[in-house]
Amino acid sequence: MYFKVMTKQLLKTILLSGFLVQVGMAETPSYQILNYPFSSRSAAMGGGRAIDPTGGMDIQGNPAGMTFADKLSIQTGYVNHLVGIKGYSAGGLLPLQRHRLSLETTFFDYGQFDATSLTGVTTGAFGYQEMSVALGYAFKFSETMSLGTRIGHYTRTVDLESNSDFYYDVGAVYNQEADSLSVGVYLAATPLGDSQEPMPRQLRVGSSKVLSHLPLRLNLEGIYAFDEQLRLALGAEVLLHPSFRLRLGVNSNRFDFQTGVNESDFVAGASAGFVIDWHGILIESATQSFGGIGWVSQMSLSYQL
Repeated sequence: MYFKVMTKQLLKTILLSGFLVQVGMAETPSYQILNYPFSSRSAAMGGGRAIDPTGGMDIQGNPAGMTFADKLSIQTGYVNHLVGIKGYSAGGLLPLQRHRLSLETTFFDYGQFDATSLTGVTTGAFGYQEMSVALGYAFKFSETMSLGTRIGHYTRTVDLESNSDFYYDVGAVYNQEADSLSVGVYLAATPLGDSQEPMPRQLRVGSSKVLSHLPLRLNLEGIYAFDEQLRLALGAEVLLHPSFRLRLGVNSNRFDFQTGVNESDFVAGASAGFVIDWHGILIESATQSFGGIGWVSQMSLSYQL
């Protein structure tokens, strides 16, 4: 009974803190971590995760996209989310001829909440965290086609009591280097067996194209959630310098964030960021607008050996 009271109080607190968890992160009260764009590139370019042909570490991106990387890579990241939620990520990628192996972990800390008795008396405090650890594999079948998968273990902890589930991601990538065109298909967050609650599965189909006469890469992605929601993500990467790129994006979820009460509605769903590439060290930053709810910022640091 004590656990139920705490869980009820937790969800009430989160939802009253700007209804951010259901609108700003996903559609279910759990598994939020599985569909958040921990990749700073993805976050800056509208949240698209189906295709990243740049060769960098793409945590929770299309696992088939690992074949674009030809160097040993490690990455760590930090997310400053809404109402004090903190996110952390770390991962590594190992290229082995036509094979790729990855290990990555992500973590959300929702903070501390008051624990109350049935009579409403505060009896202490407790924390709420989500964590995922995943192992990925990708194989390059040919110069144009790659497949990949990721097996992960998800854990939710409330006041030191944990629940966990296994899940998998699968993806495919088609790359036509001569035309600077890449296409990705990515099925994310599918449960392995029965899960405690419905997982936020998504089917993502996206393309990435470098324009012929402009220093510009465009990404376009369709995102279908199995709760019948369909969204679009548009991203642009401006190649200003071999060591510096500017990123811009917008997601059609902007319409969910428009409250009609302040000027922040104008930039709801928009995102921006940059990457600095210095001798194999990548410093990436991204900022996303959730309209009147607030802003989310994140940074990551990668090293390619």
